[in-house]
Amino acid sequence: MLLDALRSLDFDADLEREAMEQIGDGIAALFDYQGFEIEIPRDRIGLLVASDNAGTATSVKFWADALRTGVGLASPELFPWCLANAPCGALARRFAITGPNTTLLGEADALRAALDTSADLFAQGHIDSAIIVATCFAADGQPGQAIALRLRQDDGAQDEAGLVALTQACAAPSLRAAIDRLGRLLEAG
Repeated sequence: MLLDALRSLDFDADLEREAMEQIGDGIAALFDYQGFEIEIPRDRIGLLVASDNAGTATSVKFWADALRTGVGLASPELFPWCLANAPCGALARRFAITGPNTTLLGEADALRAALDTSADLFAQGHIDSAIIVATCFAADGQPGQAIALRLRQDDGAQDEAGLVALTQACAAPSLRAAIDRLGRLLEAG
């Protein structure tokens, strides 16, 4: 695997739908494979989102509104965003990614699981590229943070320093700390 792109950003949206719009705008360049010797078909790109709380903010709002107005008046627009995989699905639809995609929940272990899952997908021959997005949605007065990276198959070539740095970042006590560590790698690189 070769780490060939990395993007970091902060966002200020409270709900996942708005946050994913901002994140999508910030990481759009990762979905551009122009200039590669071989164009990578969209069904050969894996998309993995690591999150500490995907769907939580929208679920709380949806059910609070449903309690206030009654279930019959609950927002059908918000309901799909109560599901943990909604952020990943939104990015997959936006960028027409039809390869494997999933959301992994947890702290830094979710990011590690996303890296491990992408390695498995590469090894099994299911993908030629993976885009991993790690996000902490806004909570407790802190802005949301996201970092995204693109890995691609490159005939056995490995970016050892980049992959070791990613693995070390996953040793953080929280997903927010792992994102901070990866952000510092981006600034240093």
